[in-house]
Amino acid sequence: MFTAIQETNLLAKIKKKDLNAILDWFESRKSKYYRIGWAYLKNHHDIEDVFHNTIIKVYEKIDQLREERYFESWVTSIFLNECKAVCRKNKPRRVEDVSTTEGGSEYEAKLEVYDILTQMDEKYKEVIILKYLEGFSQDEISRLLEIPIGTVKSRLYRGLLLLRKALEGGERL
Repeated sequence: MFTAIQETNLLAKIKKKDLNAILDWFESRKSKYYRIGWAYLKNHHDIEDVFHNTIIKVYEKIDQLREERYFESWVTSIFLNECKAVCRKNKPRRVEDVSTTEGGSEYEAKLEVYDILTQMDEKYKEVIILKYLEGFSQDEISRLLEIPIGTVKSRLYRGLLLLRKALEGGERL
């Protein structure tokens, strides 16, 4: 990550459409965005496509950013929309095989949660991913998705109930 001064300088370069600055910014946050992409897409190639599309959109539309302090939320919103577009395009896709060094049961449990999230209604999946996989606060999610805080809370509550029900009972959504 960058210091506050480096962040400010980087954002100034990004606003001047410096592609290298955009790439540097993304590189420093690649694992965060990769986790979001994996929760939606479960495919390395699709996630790379989403990265590329997001970078291009940030480059082309940086002039539309109203407030610099919301840059990361703005980029995250673009990234989420790109993930959703790929999901719509590849609807009946299966999770690709992944080799792992993690312990079997822990890894299988994570895959089960991801699999259930994939099947959840978009409005629940979205808030759960942002809150529990990416650590956004409820206020940040509200701003990011442009929905009231009460809606964020109720979607989190309902989504977690559905997730727990599916995990405990093996039910599919």
